[in-house]
Amino acid sequence: MSDAGIISRLDYLQDLGIDAILLAPIYASPLIDSGYDISNYTSINPLLGNLQDFDELIEEAHKRQLKVILDVVPNHTSEKHEWFQLSSRNIKPYGDYYVWSRKSTWKPPNNWVSTHSDVEGSAWTWHSTKRQWYYHKFHKSQPDLNLRNENVIQELLDVFKFWLKRDVDGFRIGGVSYLYEDEDLRDEPAGANGSYTSGLPESTALVYKFRSYIDDWVAANNATSKLLIAESRDSDEKLISLYGNGTHKGIAPFNFRFITSIRNTSTAEQIKNVLEGWIKKLPNNTSTNWVLSNHDNSRAASRIGLNRVDGLHMLSLLLPGQAYTYYGEEIAMLDRKMSWSETIDPMGCSRTKETYANYSRDPERTPMQWNSNISAGFSTNKITYLPVHPEYAKRNIEVQRNQTRSNLNIYKSLTALRKDQIFTHGDYKFAGLNNDRVFVMRRSLANNPIYYIVAVNLELRQETLNLTSLYRNVEDSAEIVVASSNAVNITSERHYMLSANAGLVLKVVDKCDTTTANPPSTTPGKGSAGVPTPTVQLVLTSITVISLYKLSTFL
Repeated sequence: MSDAGIISRLDYLQDLGIDAILLAPIYASPLIDSGYDISNYTSINPLLGNLQDFDELIEEAHKRQLKVILDVVPNHTSEKHEWFQLSSRNIKPYGDYYVWSRKSTWKPPNNWVSTHSDVEGSAWTWHSTKRQWYYHKFHKSQPDLNLRNENVIQELLDVFKFWLKRDVDGFRIGGVSYLYEDEDLRDEPAGANGSYTSGLPESTALVYKFRSYIDDWVAANNATSKLLIAESRDSDEKLISLYGNGTHKGIAPFNFRFITSIRNTSTAEQIKNVLEGWIKKLPNNTSTNWVLSNHDNSRAASRIGLNRVDGLHMLSLLLPGQAYTYYGEEIAMLDRKMSWSETIDPMGCSRTKETYANYSRDPERTPMQWNSNISAGFSTNKITYLPVHPEYAKRNIEVQRNQTRSNLNIYKSLTALRKDQIFTHGDYKFAGLNNDRVFVMRRSLANNPIYYIVAVNLELRQETLNLTSLYRNVEDSAEIVVASSNAVNITSERHYMLSANAGLVLKVVDKCDTTTANPPSTTPGKGSAGVPTPTVQLVLTSITVISLYKLSTFL
């Protein structure tokens, strides 16, 4: 077995208690946009390894009952991709593989704007060889594919087949909201908010097609079911449509509620409304997921607060559904402030020196902090793709592994606990205590006298919990199973004390009446016991996935 890279870290990942790993793009790429500019969908970036290394990764992961999920980007490629090179020279059948404007004029064909708008402005770039403008929603090095061309769709289906044959367990489909744009390339009117270049119904239809193709391949090859998840920034109505309709099966979208709607000032009532509001919108017999951080947003520890990380994990890992953990989140890694000269993210580099920090995603993309050695154990080189966080010697896996109440060990306790059937199949109920200063979640299962209480103090002061106001006899039969690293002096005269921003998980046995321990689900009709359960994807009721962006140098 390889002693380098992710393969060498599989034992750690298994010990972490997760079920699957989600890899950021590992394909051949000039790395203008951290691998999301793909120059070959069926080749491994040589900086990471080769296909033989990948096959070994799959084999070793499966030995440890770990699934491997790949990040596929169907919206665009690198300008270095062979398809674009041939398209720009009008070589058949590639001439129409990308979104080109046939208006060979001196100015862009319309007013569409790139995500890199401070400097680039227009989403169109002139190609001197083809003498046409090509469209790029993102960086100019990432031309958008023309997904109205059936040949392009078939190319993408062949990409899925290539990796399915290598025994991958699923795919994250990125940039779903941007897959299609207005076919007539019309100017977008004022106030349209990007509606001509995002959220078109054709995007949802293509997701259905991907799902159908993969399901058919699984059935034809007697393979295990696959996990599919869509990354899309869109309205709730359009996100829900991705789940499917009466005719077509779809896939679950990423749920970014923790990132977009929960702040360090949120009250219990606000959190309840955010979580419950989304769950109640889910179609019957579907599952959701919970994401605290990702490679496009500030880390939870920096965004919401270091002292709140354990409490956030108690919620995200013990809520019904799937949990996604961004690498390093288990040790509460922090964002690193980057200077203008250190910035490599095109979202930052395409801005000005005065504004880059508002857009750059580099702070949340620093190397994984393994130990106190050079470059935090990520590499033997002193210089890494981005500088490591200056506090890595104090906050790393090796240090936290040996601390009983560390973020890491609390995370592991929670991943073990979430495998209990009460969390995989049970109901939930949310409440607020102490004038909304404490958020409480109860997980229970019909005909089971045991239930769990999760309590998170949202305040910067100690709170005394009177749980009997919600659940009778709780102090007589409750057992503390997980306490956050900042929880001190937890019990006092049969009450529970929660330090500032601390969290607590209690196991309760209702010895009097099992029916009172199992209130009706707050979302009736969501499947077994009223809880959202997965569609025909991985044969797992509740999975934990860790997203690996920059875990190690090699496969």
